Amino acid sequence: MSRAFINEDANAGPEILPELELGDGPTLVTQRGFDRIAEKLAALEAEFAAARDDDARNRVSRDLRYWSVRKASAQIVEAQNCDCAGFGCRVTLLRNGRRQTLEIVGEDEADPAQARINWRAPLATVILGAKVGEIVAWDARTPPEEIEILAIERI
Repeated sequence: MSRAFINEDANAGPEILPELELGDGPTLVTQRGFDRIAEKLAALEAEFAAARDDDARNRVSRDLRYWSVRKASAQIVEAQNCDCAGFGCRVTLLRNGRRQTLEIVGEDEADPAQARINWRAPLATVILGAKVGEIVAWDARTPPEEIEILAIERI
C-alpha cells in the first residue's frame, strides 16, 4: 500500500500547544481589569468542563494556566490623585486639532476600540506624568506631534 493513503496522525494523540507568553514586570490592573480577569477564568473553567475532546481540553487548560498566573500576579492600582496623567486615569488630549479621551490601564484591560490603552503603549508613555495644560511632544511620529493635556480624572 502506498504511504500516501496512511493516516499517520490518527494515533498521534492530542495536540501539544506552546504556553502563552507572560509579560515582564508586574501585572498592573484597575479593579475593573481584575474583575475582567476573574470573569475570563470563570468562563474558561466552564469551557473546560464542557470540553469533549483532548485538543479542546489542552487548549482551555493552557489558557487557564495563563489567566490563573495573571490573576495571581495582579496588583490592583487605584489612581491616588490625578494631578498628572498616570495609571488608572482618564486623560483628555488635544491632538491634531481634535479632542481625544483615553484611559490608561493594564495590558489585560487595554482595548483601543474603547479608548483604553496599555500603560506601556507608546502614546501612554509620552503622556505619563504630564499635567493639565502641559504640552508634550511625541517624537516617535514623523513629523513630531504636539499633544496638549486638557483634563485628567480618576477612572
